[in-house]
Amino acid sequence: MSDLEFSVPEFNLLLSLVHLRGSGTTGKFKIAFGYDKVEPAAQKSLTDKGLISIDRGTKPFTYELTDPGWLAVRELLPKPAPAKISQKTARILWAVIQDFSAHMDRAKIELADIYPEPEPVAETLADRIIATYRELTGDTADWVPLLALRERLDDAVREEVDKVLAELHTLREIQLIPESNQKTLTDADRAAALWLGGESRHLIGIEVR
Repeated sequence: MSDLEFSVPEFNLLLSLVHLRGSGTTGKFKIAFGYDKVEPAAQKSLTDKGLISIDRGTKPFTYELTDPGWLAVRELLPKPAPAKISQKTARILWAVIQDFSAHMDRAKIELADIYPEPEPVAETLADRIIATYRELTGDTADWVPLLALRERLDDAVREEVDKVLAELHTLREIQLIPESNQKTLTDADRAAALWLGGESRHLIGIEVR
């Protein structure tokens, strides 16, 4: 049933029957939602799909959700509403929302239980490296010594930092270059360098021109 698509009239009829506990007539539709006509195309489509049955021996006809119909509506709930929904649809949806509200009262469920706070997204080492670079440079794009970066990441394993730096460089999310004036390098700068591509890289930059 997951591949079923419904027109607005089909959508309306299915949800109307859900609110009416699975069975209803146009008289009941009129009382609950203000409409008393079911489009023939919607009747035919839903009966052909086996989602509703129609008892034409009653006046007015009785419409009933089949078991596959209930399953189809359940699969329909998380999907986007069909385009061009009408005021009729809005009224039907509000009735269904009131059903959910009544269930929440019975089950002692609050909205906060349905909409919990999102789980915090774990910060990756790559995220930390980029965030640390931003902290060191502020709003400017500039070269930063790897020594300064490593000092801020002193709780991370050196080998893991080196691996992520190399990956970010390969993905062109960061730039790693040698210091052009090698005479300015201290022993600490040399120790903090990353050996990459056959040379030591001492500086990190992001979008530096």
